[in-house]
Amino acid sequence: MNDVLLLLGLAMPLVVGAWLGRKMLPKTWLSTTNAFSGAFLFAVTVFLWMPELAEASAHESVPSSTWGLWIVIGYFLQFALDGLSKGLEHGHTHGHGNPWPAFLGLWIHSFAEAVPLFGLSEGAQTAFVVSLAIHNLPIAALVAHWLQHQGINAQRGAIAMAALAVAAPMGAAAGLLIPPHPHVDVVVGSLVVGIFLHVSSTILFEVQKDHRLPLRTWLVVLVGIGAGFALSGYAGHGH
Repeated sequence: MNDVLLLLGLAMPLVVGAWLGRKMLPKTWLSTTNAFSGAFLFAVTVFLWMPELAEASAHESVPSSTWGLWIVIGYFLQFALDGLSKGLEHGHTHGHGNPWPAFLGLWIHSFAEAVPLFGLSEGAQTAFVVSLAIHNLPIAALVAHWLQHQGINAQRGAIAMAALAVAAPMGAAAGLLIPPHPHVDVVVGSLVVGIFLHVSSTILFEVQKDHRLPLRTWLVVLVGIGAGFALSGYAGHGH
C-alpha cells in the first residue's frame, strides 16, 4: 500500500470518530464497538504480531527471553501511561477538571503504538493500519464526546482531535528515524505488542458486567476474534 494511504489510514478513523463523538453517540453503540475493537486487537496481536516477533527473533538469533522481556516492559509501560491518560485508550472517562494531562497520555499512546509501521512487510503494514483504525475509531468518538462534556468549546475540541489524528502518523514517521537494525526492530515490535496486549485485554475485562459477559457482548467479541483471525491469515499469506 502507498505510504500516503497508510498515513491517511492512521489519521482518518480518528477524524471520523471525532465527528461521531460530537454527535453524541449512544453509550450502547460505543460499548459494542469498543468490545469488538478490543477482541479484534487481541486476536491480531496473538495470531499475527506475536508469531511475527517469534519468526523475526529466530531469524536474527534473538533469544525468545529477550523479546518476551520487552513485551512485558511494553505491557507495564502502558500501565504507566494509564496513570497519565486515565484509561482513555480503553474506553474510560473520569470526572471533571483539567482534561489535558489525560489527553496528553492518550496522544503519547497513539504516537508510540504506530512506530513499527514502516518496518513491516507490505501485507503486515495493511493489517497494522486496519488494527489501529478499528481500535482508534471508538476511542476518538469517546474522547471527542468527553471533551465536549468537559466544557471544551467546539474550536478547541476540533484542534485537540486534529492533534490526536496526527499522533499515529507522526509516530510512524518517527519510526523511520530509528537505525535499521534487526535487534532494534524486535525490541520496538515487542514493546508495541505489550501495549496492544494491555489495552485489548483491559477492554475485554471492562466490557464484563458483574464479572459476566452478556450474550450479545459475547457474540460481538467472537465476531471481533474471528475478524482478527481472518486479517491475520491475510497478512500472513502476504509474506
